Amino acid sequence: MEQALERVFNPQSIAIVGASEVPGKAAERRTRSLLEGGFSGKVYPINPKRDTIFGVKAYPDIRQVDGPVDLAMVVIPPKFIPAAVAGAIEKGAKGIVIITAGLGESGAEGKAIESEILQMARDSGTCIIGPNCSGMFSGERALNILGIPDIHKGHVSVLAQSGNIIDSLTHYAKSKGGGFSKIISAGNAIGVKFHDYIEYLGDDPDTHVIAMYLEGITCGNDFVRAAKKVSRKKPIVALKVGRTGAGARAAMSHTGSLASDDIMVDAAFRQAGIIRVSNPDELFDIAHFLEICPPPQGNHLAILSEGGGDNSVAADNAERYGVEVPVLCEETQARLRPYLLAGMPASNPIDYGGTAEENPQMITRCCEAVMEDPTVHGIYITGFYGGFRDIIAPHVAELEEQTARELAALVKTHKKPLAINSSFANESYPTLQILKENNIPIFDGPERSMECMSALMHYYEGKRKREALHVVDEEKAVQPEAGPIIAQAMKDGRTSLLEPEAMRLLRAYGLPIGDPMLATSAAEAVQLAEKTGFPVALKVVSRDIVHKSDVGGVKVGLANADAVSDAYGAIMANALKVTEASRIEGVLVAPMAAPGQECIVGMTLDPVFGPMVMFGLGGIFVEVLKDVAFRVAPVTKEEAKDMVAEIKGAKVLSGVRGDSAKDVDAVTDVIAKLSCVAQAHPEIKEIDLNPVIVHEKGVSLVDARIILG
Repeated sequence: MEQALERVFNPQSIAIVGASEVPGKAAERRTRSLLEGGFSGKVYPINPKRDTIFGVKAYPDIRQVDGPVDLAMVVIPPKFIPAAVAGAIEKGAKGIVIITAGLGESGAEGKAIESEILQMARDSGTCIIGPNCSGMFSGERALNILGIPDIHKGHVSVLAQSGNIIDSLTHYAKSKGGGFSKIISAGNAIGVKFHDYIEYLGDDPDTHVIAMYLEGITCGNDFVRAAKKVSRKKPIVALKVGRTGAGARAAMSHTGSLASDDIMVDAAFRQAGIIRVSNPDELFDIAHFLEICPPPQGNHLAILSEGGGDNSVAADNAERYGVEVPVLCEETQARLRPYLLAGMPASNPIDYGGTAEENPQMITRCCEAVMEDPTVHGIYITGFYGGFRDIIAPHVAELEEQTARELAALVKTHKKPLAINSSFANESYPTLQILKENNIPIFDGPERSMECMSALMHYYEGKRKREALHVVDEEKAVQPEAGPIIAQAMKDGRTSLLEPEAMRLLRAYGLPIGDPMLATSAAEAVQLAEKTGFPVALKVVSRDIVHKSDVGGVKVGLANADAVSDAYGAIMANALKVTEASRIEGVLVAPMAAPGQECIVGMTLDPVFGPMVMFGLGGIFVEVLKDVAFRVAPVTKEEAKDMVAEIKGAKVLSGVRGDSAKDVDAVTDVIAKLSCVAQAHPEIKEIDLNPVIVHEKGVSLVDARIILG
């Protein structure tokens, strides 16, 4: 796929099927943007009614073009598209961009056309982009078939399912600076998928940042796998809409009931290292910031301003976005004090007061001091810098401009990110222009500027962590003891495993769960209880009873033989109220677990991302607060540790109010091994281990429920 996409983005020749020069038409805009954009290859307009288009020789049919075709763009009515695609393939096209709408999204007839196109593409190894897309752009080849004139070249590549979003992003680049390496309007994405583009752009040296706009995700597991790989090399920023459209799940397990579409997207993006945003301007600003700033080596920020109020706002925003503003070391503070008014703090934030307005170059000296401090990883200037000429007098302008050049030199020397938030950011002063030309970002708002700095710092912090992660073996190895258990249940027509079956399956994958002990009489229950040691718990086992507690099928804390015998009788009586004796396998006898912190570990089969593993604390944390974390399987132990740390109640496991710390390593091992079960058995729809009791040393799996799809 990558080799084919290389010819798509770097073609030597392009045929435009449906080319036009009628003003306002989609084909006219794209023909013109290609011809006027500086593309140096061959252009073949295809239009049976014209001899020339914009002065270029036109052909009645693509098959009559007197040369090879690398890329074809199709802008014709749906019924003519299959013939055009067949002709393009005959001419050797490795990519076909279908602009036309009204295919798969319009009904059965359109879907049939898409199927025909897709089969031809598969047979020939041709990349289909679209249909129902806006086109594409490649800055390296000056290839512009988006119909948007004068797209700035840069190092951000865009994947989008909306032409309007592409329009917005290209407009932001013209007004804010920045540009693009590649722009792809994916449309219906019947051929090339998002994960294919991500993998290609991950290896593209001209792409430094990937920005995405997504309305829906297909092949979710492939998408996450590709993004995880690429985010180790370069940032991915994504705007995924539909946060409020999460569908309800009719789930038999606790895990399934806690899942929702947007929770899954958030979890998948976090696991893949994708930076998620909420708006197009945010998408552009963060992607551009990541494109132009040097990578920070940590999360410590120095804040500088000529006013305490701006410093306070910046410090609050830093805390909100998870950026640390540490107290500077005494050596750095001593270097700063000569430039500050008497009594002004040099600790951080740094307030150089009104003296900078008359002598802007003192900002350079302060920046130099903090940039040379190895414990400072980024610098943030906020206030009025860039507009001192308006505040004091025009003669300050020259000093401000010199300061801008000095700041640019410092960034190049020390390779630390510098962001400037200024009330004058939207003015056209030379000072600001010097900064922009030297890739120093300028913002007109304190929140967005800090959000961008946070995204930069957290991306590189995560990147270093991901680079050190153990790579999961993707092989879905099925343990030989496990397969027959599921096969038998499916043969019986059951949609869930009996608990003893679930226990045996989990044991096969190394989960710490006891041997199931099943009693079919009160006497046998007493015998097993005496063997395992009191106290014990009893649980009914029946294919008709999934939620055992709801029907009185569970008795716990049974301390002697009489209690076990009575409990067995009560459980059987309760079970017979909801099913027949022939459908009751017996009663499970299990030792009572030692006290500890109750947790829940589970898995649900997501329609987009496949098996998703879940972790949360038990009780009110999961029932009321929905305090849970999800990840796409497979899950490494390192990722499982992130899941545990992510939930709001994580400190409970560290020990609070005199309680002892719990064995987090043991529960992360359970999470990772459960993800192996999910990967190995696509027949499993949901798994609940609830509760998982975490002790000071080790865990107890008290209950296991496995639902089959």
